[in-house]
Amino acid sequence: FGSVNRNRATKQAQCHFPAIFNFGDSNSDTGGLSSAFGQAGPPHGSSFFGSPAGRYCDGRLVIDFIAESLGLPYLSAFLDSVGSNFSHGANFATAGSPIIALNSTLRQSGFSPFSLDVQFVQFSNFHNRSQTVRSRGKSQPLTHSLTHSLTHSLYR
Repeated sequence: FGSVNRNRATKQAQCHFPAIFNFGDSNSDTGGLSSAFGQAGPPHGSSFFGSPAGRYCDGRLVIDFIAESLGLPYLSAFLDSVGSNFSHGANFATAGSPIIALNSTLRQSGFSPFSLDVQFVQFSNFHNRSQTVRSRGKSQPLTHSLTHSLTHSLYR
């Protein structure tokens, strides 16, 4: 039994992802909805991060623990692009996001307008823009590593 666990741990240790691209709702929103519609009310992550973090919880999320376990920094919300570094991935999740698009506003239904299909379109545009910048010769180390990351990433 002990050797089975050691083999499993060795195989897990060999798994390496240079980036994470996350999609979802409030269970993994690291600031997307706050970026789109204004700062979340307290506790907004201030107990763990020491200042408002745009979250609808007061601590880390499962996606944060996944990033930690892979040795990666916490993911920045894609919608919070000011000061963000997407070389290790991006988080497209926003609180209240439905799986399918709704024909209502956030105020009417309480659901985010960033449904899963919208998040995928955001990711596709992000991917295409990254490739365009690189192909135009404006490739800097960040765009080069991002292009590599896009093909070898963990998609959640």
